[in-house]
Amino acid sequence: MIKLHYIHEDPTQALGFSAYLLLKDKHKHSFLILSDDEILGEIDLINGEWQNLADRKLDEQFVKSIGTFISAQQFLNLPNLIKSRWAAFVAEVVVQSESDYLIVTKPNIEFRSFERIFKEFIPQLIKDE
Repeated sequence: MIKLHYIHEDPTQALGFSAYLLLKDKHKHSFLILSDDEILGEIDLINGEWQNLADRKLDEQFVKSIGTFISAQQFLNLPNLIKSRWAAFVAEVVVQSESDYLIVTKPNIEFRSFERIFKEFIPQLIKDE
């Protein structure tokens, strides 16, 4: 599960912001938007645009703001970086949570060699991000 804490500027609130929890089950593509354990909506990236999937109407700018926040997260970018860096070795990268990734290698590779190189390089890649 991916869990993100999102702070949205909100001048109508006493503190000037509202806090939301964004949850994504590893088997779904969409994110639930929660406020104080209440589900406000569900958003997903459809044709390159973040959209509200729930029946409840959400402000369009609010949905875009959350989508921009989600799109900027490393867990979306890291799989592509890994696959492009090790294209000869990696078949797929599955995001299981914001800190757990499943690396599926291509068949018939020298796994020990790849594992050694990967373990040495990945901390620097994550640090850079």
